[in-house]
Amino acid sequence: MEVSMVTCAFRPSAHAKDRMIERGISRQEATEAIVKGVKRQNGPRIFAQLRGIEVVFVQRPCNHYVVTLYRR
Repeated sequence: MEVSMVTCAFRPSAHAKDRMIERGISRQEATEAIVKGVKRQNGPRIFAQLRGIEVVFVQRPCNHYVVTLYRR
């Protein structure tokens, strides 16, 4: 499963933005997990994990809609 952020936008939901602040996860860390992390898919949701951070997102053409994220 290949994910490219070169032409795709990072679009966190309001919930994801709250979790980023609450859990001290930067936009850069979340983006890096999406691009470089180990991925698994459950329905339309993709779970990307890298360096103790897991990002749950839905990929659409040129957009990554982040549902939530947390530290593992």
